[in-house]
Amino acid sequence: MAYLTKNIQSESTLTKLIQQAFPERKLENFRELTEGYFNIAYEVSFDDGTASILKIAPHPKVTVMTYEQNIMESEVRSMRLVAQKTHVPVPRVEFYDPSCQWCSAPYFFMEKLKGESLSTRKSRLTPQEVNDVYSLVGSLTKEINQITNAYFGYPGLKKFQGENWYEVFCEMLKAVMMDAEKESIDLKISSRELLDLLDKDKNLFLEVVTPRLVHWDIWDGNIFIEDGRLTGIIDWERCLWGDPLMEVGFRSYAQSPDFLRGYGIGQLTEEENRRILWYDLYLLMIVAQEHVYRKYETADSYDWATTLLGKKYIELNPK
Repeated sequence: MAYLTKNIQSESTLTKLIQQAFPERKLENFRELTEGYFNIAYEVSFDDGTASILKIAPHPKVTVMTYEQNIMESEVRSMRLVAQKTHVPVPRVEFYDPSCQWCSAPYFFMEKLKGESLSTRKSRLTPQEVNDVYSLVGSLTKEINQITNAYFGYPGLKKFQGENWYEVFCEMLKAVMMDAEKESIDLKISSRELLDLLDKDKNLFLEVVTPRLVHWDIWDGNIFIEDGRLTGIIDWERCLWGDPLMEVGFRSYAQSPDFLRGYGIGQLTEEENRRILWYDLYLLMIVAQEHVYRKYETADSYDWATTLLGKKYIELNPK
């Protein structure tokens, strides 16, 4: 799909980028990959049988949501960090160029993983194979979350960094609200009431004292498998230093018992479940805006997100 954030390049530019990264390899062909929703990506094949994946950031003149600014740097940095500090299967970063000398935006090449996304293969797996994948994802997610940092927030955005998780999360939430206001997007809930409620729940967030690496986007489309086995996790661009309960596997509307088992959590506390609701709201507020910022063909994602957003808000603030 030709979404607004997909920075389509000419054949000559793509050839230059490939030659810049792999001067000793002979290009055979390349093709656009269409599963993603934000960056444009290409599979690049060489005559020796090897392949690489090229990702290009949105054009700098394209308006993106606040949290999406400078996230390619976050992705590359996070992938390298995870490869260095864990056993989590992550594509190797082969070349990264943030200079914009050869292209209108930063880009990088990464190792091509074997297999296909779980969302593509899921219908062909047995129930037990799916359960096993989710359990492994749970244990790998926990391993990612063991990487710690000195500050909370988004790696590529200094204005959203700090030592207090409540204060950082509050600023992140306000930024999403401002994004919606800027594009006149009705989120169907009161921003003012939400911030008042967040202030009342302040002590819940004070429990989070250690900034941990959060992938924040490990859904079926970003889990690669081959022959029923996990081969890697992709799309690290939304990584941040925060509360592990932000991970997709903890979303209250999509929790998998196998994920929780793999992660090593038996029962969540009342305080943890309430923080999970806050992270539900934050994510849903973002999803509700993507159809505008990326110019989707339909508002289906908006309808889904705002409907669920209303339900989760009521759970958080029953009257």
